[in-house]
Amino acid sequence: MSTTGGPTPTQAARAPRDPRLDFFRGLAMFIILLAHTPGNTWTLWIPARFGFSDAADIFVFCSGMASALAFGAVFTRHGWWMGAARIAFRVWQVYWAHIGIFLITAIMLFSIDHFGVGLEGKKYIYAPYVVPFFSNTGEAVLGLMTLTWVPGLFDILPMYLVVLAMIPLVMALHRFGGRWAVAAYVVGLWLAANLAGWSREMVAWQVDPAPWQAAVAELGSAFAWMNLPGNPFGDNPWFFNPFAWQLIFFTGFSFRMGWLPAPKVRRWMIWLAVAYVVAVVPFAWFKIHDGLYLPRDWAVAMWIADTRAATEPFWWKSWVGPLRYLHLLALAYVACIAVGPMGARLSQGLTPAGPAPRWGLGLAAAVALLTVPYTYIDEIKALSPALDQWFFTHIPLAPGDRIGLVQIVHLVAVIVLVWAAIGPRARNWLAHDLVLMSVPVIRKVGTQSLAVFMVSIPLARFNGWLLDMIGREVWSRAGINLAGFAALIAVAYTVAWFKGQPWRAQPAAKAAGEKAPGGADGRGQPRLAAMRA
Repeated sequence: MSTTGGPTPTQAARAPRDPRLDFFRGLAMFIILLAHTPGNTWTLWIPARFGFSDAADIFVFCSGMASALAFGAVFTRHGWWMGAARIAFRVWQVYWAHIGIFLITAIMLFSIDHFGVGLEGKKYIYAPYVVPFFSNTGEAVLGLMTLTWVPGLFDILPMYLVVLAMIPLVMALHRFGGRWAVAAYVVGLWLAANLAGWSREMVAWQVDPAPWQAAVAELGSAFAWMNLPGNPFGDNPWFFNPFAWQLIFFTGFSFRMGWLPAPKVRRWMIWLAVAYVVAVVPFAWFKIHDGLYLPRDWAVAMWIADTRAATEPFWWKSWVGPLRYLHLLALAYVACIAVGPMGARLSQGLTPAGPAPRWGLGLAAAVALLTVPYTYIDEIKALSPALDQWFFTHIPLAPGDRIGLVQIVHLVAVIVLVWAAIGPRARNWLAHDLVLMSVPVIRKVGTQSLAVFMVSIPLARFNGWLLDMIGREVWSRAGINLAGFAALIAVAYTVAWFKGQPWRAQPAAKAAGEKAPGGADGRGQPRLAAMRA
């Protein structure tokens, strides 16, 4: 790759906004809300359960692309100093957003405890652990303001503002050394951060390392300063190490600036990416590597658990292990192809699949009828675990008391029948019209990601408190989660309205009067004649 290949930074910055960017960043906002809501079983189905990367990776990757759009033009049109000033202003905004999120959330949790409106016997300031803010206020405030106290749940924005602060340096490197200078800086910093993480973890594990492990740990000790202090009351570093996470950010940044060419669509690349995403599932999904779906004494189950433990530095989150980074790239490649060139399917909708063939519908109907009693009648439903246990005793794929096989088979059969019964018009509405209606809403959430994220953190804890009060049942979880989604959507549209500064718009009558021919006033008379009169 030469330094002159691909579109210039100016061209990249002036390009129209990619709908995929806002769409996937909006999805990440919804997923983050679910992930941060305590006791929310919907989190069992978020991407993080099935792969090494998660919504945080998506957020940072898309934020890198968005930063190229927002700040790249400032550097190329107005010079480096003005671009650096723009970044400094954004860092200032993110810093105070972080402080505000913490204060609002901590005070809300304290109020629940103080007024005794929470679950009996539960202290809400312990999750997340904000106790020092009330017990050691002086040290806590000093640590909070200097970012030397970064409690769990409040750790992504500090990482983000440090990475933002690196943009002026990266722009200077590209100006004088081209894309290879940027690549050397980004990859080198990431490697050094991983060495620092390796050195720290070897001490934490308190095991006798192999000679090569000891050598790597010794090398990493030179970069120990990269493990930024995150707790003045202990020795925990920042969970999101910014010197490692900048790799994900600047990958998205470089794609959008044109420094990295977009990967071509190749059939073999698609299959390779899909194969890697699928191959990661047993090592990421706790129901497999923890022995819930496979007997622990099986050789394959033990191999999966041992391999996962042995390769931890390659997929860990704090320092962005290489397998985690590769998983994000593979997932992003598959997702971009799935939505079509430049996100065409997001703006054109999907073509619905037709109903199953006649023999398939007959089989689905038979299965649905046979499994109805074991799905909906409580007295018979109690027999379902016994049936599952019998099945898994003879065909041991998973413990029968962990998975309701009868219910799953019934659900699949009902979906097949319902899809055929609703007819082509309803199928087209679900696959096409509903997509066209929902995509702009999700994109709106993505365009206002900072404001939405700020609301989602205290909202997640508030939703957790609500679930404590009303109980964690299927419908209560659904209601709380959907209400949370609605709140994020309302925030996005409200913030966009305020950013549009509608109070600056001229009234229609006044604007029409000013544009009238010959300088006419609002009554259609020339202003000069009006003044003389």
